[in-house]
This record gives sequence, structure tokens and C-alpha cells, in this order.
Amino acid sequence: MRRRLLAALGLGLVAFLLLPVVDVNAPHSSVVLDRDGRLLGAVIAADEQWRFPPLSVVPPRFEAALLAAEDKRFRQHPGVDPLAVARAIRLNLSQRRVASGASTLTMQCVRIARGNPPRTLREKAWEALLALRLELARSKDEILATYASHAPFGGNTVGLEAAAFRYWGRRPDELSWAEAATLAVLPNNPALVRPGRNASRLRARRDALLQRLHDAGRLSDTELILAQAEALPGAPHPVPRLAPHLVAKHAGHRTSTTLDRRLQQQATDVILRHAQALEPRKIHNLAALITDVQSGEVLAYIGNVPSDAAEHGNHVDIVQARRSTGSTLKPLLYEAMLASGELLPDELVPDVPMRIGGFAPENFDRRYEGALPASQALARSRNVPAAWMLKRYGVERFAARLRELGMTTLHRDGADYGLSLVLGGSEGSLWDLVGMYRALAHAASRPGEAMPPQRWRDGGVSEARRPDPATAWATLTALLEVRRPGVHGAWRSFDSGRKVAWKTGTSYGFRDAWALGVTPRYAVGVWVGNHDGEGRAGLTGFEAAAPVLFDLFDLLEAGPWFDAPPGLVDAPVCVRSGQRAGPDCARTEVRALPQASLAATGCSYCQRIHCDEGCRQRLHAGCAEPGEMHAEPWFVLPPSQEWFLSRHRADHRALPPWAPGCATDEARMSVLSPREGAQVFVPRELDGAMGRVVFEAAHRDRSEPIHWHLDADFVGTTTAIHQLALAPAAGPHTLILVDGQGGRVQRRFEVLAR
Repeated sequence: MRRRLLAALGLGLVAFLLLPVVDVNAPHSSVVLDRDGRLLGAVIAADEQWRFPPLSVVPPRFEAALLAAEDKRFRQHPGVDPLAVARAIRLNLSQRRVASGASTLTMQCVRIARGNPPRTLREKAWEALLALRLELARSKDEILATYASHAPFGGNTVGLEAAAFRYWGRRPDELSWAEAATLAVLPNNPALVRPGRNASRLRARRDALLQRLHDAGRLSDTELILAQAEALPGAPHPVPRLAPHLVAKHAGHRTSTTLDRRLQQQATDVILRHAQALEPRKIHNLAALITDVQSGEVLAYIGNVPSDAAEHGNHVDIVQARRSTGSTLKPLLYEAMLASGELLPDELVPDVPMRIGGFAPENFDRRYEGALPASQALARSRNVPAAWMLKRYGVERFAARLRELGMTTLHRDGADYGLSLVLGGSEGSLWDLVGMYRALAHAASRPGEAMPPQRWRDGGVSEARRPDPATAWATLTALLEVRRPGVHGAWRSFDSGRKVAWKTGTSYGFRDAWALGVTPRYAVGVWVGNHDGEGRAGLTGFEAAAPVLFDLFDLLEAGPWFDAPPGLVDAPVCVRSGQRAGPDCARTEVRALPQASLAATGCSYCQRIHCDEGCRQRLHAGCAEPGEMHAEPWFVLPPSQEWFLSRHRADHRALPPWAPGCATDEARMSVLSPREGAQVFVPRELDGAMGRVVFEAAHRDRSEPIHWHLDADFVGTTTAIHQLALAPAAGPHTLILVDGQGGRVQRRFEVLAR
């Protein structure tokens, strides 16, 4: 008999252990929280319930209120409370109706997991058995968290976290005693929370629970009075939509981010304000990113203008989208050349018409200045100098460096991009660009320190290479001189003016407008345009994106500027050329240069010439006696650069002409148009007659005539302004120019047939 009893008990235990451990299997909302756990946005669950992902910990106040209201012996019973069962039997028999169900929180968890089936005695017994099994498999804290995460709290609000945010706009651990008590009495009667109805019943239940908590010593007399005086919740708060593009990234999960809710809200307001102003111009999309330079944490992430207008693609996350980079890569090329020692910060770079292979870059204003300091060319975003710099540095080499700095969108060989790589011929994302500009700021402000990865949530390892601190600092110093839009342009006139190193970019066809800026603390990026790539007149970085950038910077705390980092050395520099000072430089000054600049050679523009007294004409030993020649230092530019420069600088001193009988074979003139090997199209006039094409040349001596020949035929002479309109026939041609001293240049080109 005893063996049979033991066997029966053993079989019963096995059967009990084979019972399923119930778990709540319900869809969850997608939830995104800021750095302090405040709600940024959420998407309703698939079953149309606001059910946030399960909590792992229940706040102490809500736990105390819930156990006092529902299951005061929860921590002692094994899932079924014998005392509560006995009390329920006695009460139900005495009242001859079901007045108490004796359900514990564990049993209610089982009921929720089973989809709230009809309440029958058989179901009740099954719930009790499954509750005992659940208690054996889960801790009390896990069971409590499961209940709190899935209990109904009125309407389509399910779970403590959803209820706390919807009714009070706060995290569960921020609830007051009155708020915790209100939520604790709701699961057994969720309809009590309907606005305008049942308020008196809800208040009575809440206040009674608060009294029990007071009697148990959880609230003082004063706390009880204040708690009972608090108002009941009104209509549920609308769920914020401050980060809709991040909410969409992790369906059904709770995602904690590095974002700052206050800054995210303010930045969103800025975006909405500018979007409204741009709407009449049919510019519909904006994106912005604000990153902490030192930590890499993203503080604000606006993937697009928050809107439900599907026709404008506002659901597209532009922060991660690949768009033409415009001129935004120019600072990175400038820094790369400084780091390699191939360029000094203020070294002259050419700004003249050029054709390199089949590529003929043009400046935005379609004008040329001959030559200008590289720092000015960068600050003024001149395209021709940038193309010349990239040709000198190497496209493949620059593409490799961009990848090292964190640009993830370069999937082709550098040769496929060509020199247009630095002018918008590649695609990049706002995420990558902000990260690369941040790398400049981090290197300049924290030399020698490792750079944390840029991230909007925890995790990630930085694989980006940091620039050299000295060259990064020099680059940011140059970017400080970029002209600012509107009222921001007068920033130097105010003591409170904020220093920002920044750059704009505009893609071909006015499809993408960029503005990126950094300070020692923040890196900010803005993109403006249309997601479908439709261009708009005036959609430039300066006009459309820059005002947004500086409005965003106005939200941020100003701070000190970058200190000069280690790695800078004082060295004499030629004031005119920006190169290392040579023996013939008339004016030099000591400047702080990156260490790599010390490898540069001396000035190549300053030369010693020989001329007559007063230096009106040049001489050489073959045409003058030594006593007739005077040595003078002179700043000498190539003819094409000098020709354009003289248009912009009245103080430029051109080389004196050679004295009669002293001419040499040195380069005195150059052809500006057409370029070597160019294909030229000759238009027709409105009356059908053949039109003309204007050819252009430059001569070092503005008084010297140029005689023009097309193939073997003389076609004209020009002086001072060397332009000539010609109508060559279709086919290959050679343009030959001869000056008054016999100097000769020629250029081959082809006229296309109509």
C-alpha cells in the first residue's frame, strides 16, 4: 500500500513537472526611449494595443500598491493562497454568489497567458495548478514583472509602462504614491479610468488603497493627505513622435538611445519651422543630426520632416540615405594634403580653366581668380582648386583615406569616380559625413585619445581612423572663415558670437543641400532636398541648409574654441605664396604649421630677376653688360594664373617686359580656351547661319599683341584682351598663337558636326 502511494505520488509529481510553464505570448509595441528613459516614440502593437515590451523590474511604489490591492501574501504563498481560498469559499457560501475568486497574481498571470478564458470552476482549478507550476519555474520578481507588463489598464492600454507614459507622461519609477495606487486598482476594473465617467468610484478605490498603505506604515500622515489630494488622470496623453525613424528600426522592441528628449524636441521644432518655409518652393524633406564630439553619442536624430504625407516620402530616413555629397568632402582633401606635407595651409593653388582628361571643372560662379591660398579656396568652396588638389593628391589615394575616416558608401574604385569625387561625384550619407567632421573635431580637441564610435544607442566599435591633430586643427581654422548666411554673417561683431567650423555642399542639378559644422563639443549636420532627387532652383547648401544648421547650433551650449594641439611648429612662410620661405621671398612671417609641412620645399613663385634701373625692362647676360643689370626679388605666376589674378588684384605687379633684343623662350602666353583635345560645338543663329565660338588666351605682357592662326590661315590680332570669335568648320583643327616677340603656342581641338 505504501509503495502504491509512493508510486502514485511519484507519477503525480512527474505529471506536474510535465505541465507547461505558461508564458504571455502577445505582440508588443515598438518603443524608443531617450538617454534618461523618457519616451521619444512608440508604435502600437499588431493587435492594436499599447503594450510595451516587458519590464524586468517593477518599481517599489507600484509593487507595494499592487500587493496591498491584489495579493498581500504574494511573497509567501506558492502560487495559490490557501487563506484566500478559504476566505473566498466562506464568503461565496454566505452570500450564495461568487463574491471573491481568491486569484493570486500568479494565477492572474496564468489567466492572461491563456487569453482570459471564461471563469468556471474547472478553469479556476486549472489556473491554480498552472500557477503552482509557474512558481516552481520562475522567481517572484519575474512573475510580478510579467503581470505588471501585461495587465489591462483601461482602453487599449496594457502594461504598467504603457499606462505610466499614457496617463502621466512619465516612467513607472517616477510615479507618485497616488499615481501608483491609481494604476494598482485598475487591472480588476479597467473601465474606471474612462475620462468623465466613474471618477468618484476610481477616487474612492484609490484613496482606500492609499489608506491601507498608510496603515501599513508606507505613507506618513502628510504623504497620505497630499496623495489623496492629487487629481485623477484625464484622457490618455498622445504618444510622442519625436524619433519616428528610429522607432521603425526595431519592431516590437524597447530601444534605449543616447538622444536627449529636450534637444530632440527643440531640433524637431527647428526642422518643422524650416520645412514650412521651404514648402512653397516645393522642397519637402529635411534631416539633421547632432552628435557629442567627445563621446560619439547622438543627441538628436531627425531622419526627415515628421509628417504623414506619404507622397513626399517623409518615412524615408535621410540620415542613412546615400546622396550626392556636393562639396562636403573638400575639407577632408585639404586635411589629407596637409597631413602628407604636399600642401601648406595658405599655399597658393591655381584657379584657372582646366581640362583633366574628359573632366573640366567649373566654379559655382563660373569665374576664375588665377590663384588663391588653399585655405581661402576651401573657405570659399572653389571647385577648380579642389579638382587640381585632388589630381595632385590622387583619386585612389583619397578614396582610400575617406574609407579610413569612416565613409562607408564608396563601393567603387577611385578611378570610377575620377576628379568629380571631391565635387559631388560620389554618394555619402549624413551619418558618415557628420562622423568624419566629428573626427576632425575630436582629433583637434583630444589629441592622443581614442575616439569612441558615433552611435545613437549602446554598442559599436569605432573602426574609423582619426586625422592628425595638427592638420585637423588647421583645417577647422580654415573652415572658421566660411561666410555665414543672413544675420549669422555678423557673428564676429558680437562678444557672444559663436565660433563654428563649417562647410556647405550642393549637388549637381540642385538636388541636395548640405551644411555641416563642428565645435569642440558638438558635430551638427543638415541635409535639405527632395527624397526622390527632384532638383529645385535655390536649393543650395548656403541658402537652404545653412540657416537650419545655425538655428540648431543656437540650441546648443557655446564653449571655448580649440586650443592649438601638439604637432605644430613655427616656421617662416612666404606671405605671397604661402609656401616655405625661400631666399628670394620679399616678405616672410613665422606661422604655426603642421609637422609634415617641414618637408616642403622653398617658395617656387619668388624668383630673382635682372632688370634695368627702375626695373622697367628685364635683361640678361646675353643682351646687357653686368653693370647695367640690377637684381630684384619678384613674385612670378604662370601666365594663365597671372592673367586672371590681375583682374581681381590691382596691386599685382606683372613681370616687366624684356628689353629689345633680350627675348627668351620662357612661357609668356597660354591658351585658355579651347582646352587641348577639346570637342567644340558651333551653334547656329536663329536665321540658320553658322554661329561663332569665342577663343581666349592670356599673355604675361598686357601690351604685347597676339597674332591668331587657324591651321595655316591668319585670322586676326588682339591686344590687351585676347578674345577672338571664330567659326571653324567641322573636323580637327590647330589653333596657333604668335606674340610680337616670336613666342608661339598651339592647341589642337575638334569641331563637332551638326
